[in-house]
Amino acid sequence: MSCPGLIAGLLPGIDAALGVRDSIGAVIEPVFLVTRTYFLDAEKTRPAAAPEGPMLERIEQILPSPRIVRFAQDLRLKEGGMIKQGDVQIKGISKNKYRLPALDVTTSGAMNVLRLYQIGDKLYQVINVTEQYVTWDVMLRELTNQR
Repeated sequence: MSCPGLIAGLLPGIDAALGVRDSIGAVIEPVFLVTRTYFLDAEKTRPAAAPEGPMLERIEQILPSPRIVRFAQDLRLKEGGMIKQGDVQIKGISKNKYRLPALDVTTSGAMNVLRLYQIGDKLYQVINVTEQYVTWDVMLRELTNQR
């Protein structure tokens, strides 16, 4: 059996394995995917900053609950990247339930959609999405303009 076939065989059962944390009540904080769809004029394009104005907001808990890794200090990586204090990585989002465009709005091409993550009462923006064999890992940075 080839490796891709073996991985594809794991996908149907991955949600049960990832859901163990939920079933035993070991979720420290739930993670929510916040999708804001703004009603922009057809002539306007998405500004460099977040869009403003009337919007429709949808909040969905990510299940099975991913693991949360918080970074308490700045880390400079040899590859030129940087993880800042306060960044959060959520690990183990099921590829069976979520596709890349659902996790990171930059891949969808939608000009009027903003995708954020909510952990506790804080909102985070996507820095990077990493594909694993049967899961996604998402690196997040806290929005600076929160009240």
